[in-house]
Parts: sequence; structure tokens; C-alpha cells
Amino acid sequence: MGVHVRPASLQDGVAVLDLLEDVGYYPEPVSFAHTFRKTINDPNFLVRVAEESGRIVGVATLSLRYQLGIGGLLACLDELAVAPDAPKSALRRLLRATVGRARALGAVRVVKKANQNTPPPRAAQLRSRGGSATAGATVPHGA
Repeated sequence: MGVHVRPASLQDGVAVLDLLEDVGYYPEPVSFAHTFRKTINDPNFLVRVAEESGRIVGVATLSLRYQLGIGGLLACLDELAVAPDAPKSALRRLLRATVGRARALGAVRVVKKANQNTPPPRAAQLRSRGGSATAGATVPHGA
């Protein structure tokens, strides 16, 4: 069947939370639920999921805003997470579909540095208690 990329829906929330936790984000669940609901309905954000055989295997979030210096719409890839056992094509298709949609909406520039310089609020707490959290996943060069 392959990997299919689509806009996230409310029913994808738990799977998206699991994927984000895999890359080191540990949001408080109720706050995550409120933010997820707002984000998937906000025209200034794109939340895309990669699905394979009915299972969510990847998520990408992208914010859109106007920037005077570039004279147009700037898109920033904020978060990117793909399950370790996802097909190799999942990351590529997720990026292509998300960036492609941003460009179709008029983005003049797309910044593809996901998960950088944004330490998850609870990751430090978990590390101090002996848990492990890995943050800082980046988009492969040339993606």
C-alpha cells in the first residue's frame, strides 16, 4: 500500500504525541490536546501525518507567517518525527508533501531545521530523574 501523507485530524492526536515523545518532546497531555486541536484548525499552521496501512508513522508541523525582509510568506518546519520502523520513504514523502503544501500556499522561503534549539519543557526534568530523552533531530541535508 505504501506511505500516504495527509493533513492531521483530531483522531491522530495520540499517535502524534507518541511520535513527538520519541524525539524528546514531553508535553503535558492536556496542554498537548488543547494545542493540537487549535493547531490543526489554524490556517497559519500545517500538521501533516504519514500513514502506512492505517498506522501513523510520521508527523511534520510547519508554521506560516509573513516576513518583511523576504517580502512574503515564510514557512518554518517546527517539528518532525518518524517512527524508527517506518518505511524509508516515509521521511522523504512527509517532507515533500509538507514543504510542497507550504509552497502551494505561497511560501517564498522554507526553513527546514526541525526540532532545533527548542528544548522540550519536560525533557530536562525526565533526564534529571534518570529517564532518557533525545532532542535535536534534524532534517537530513538536502531534504
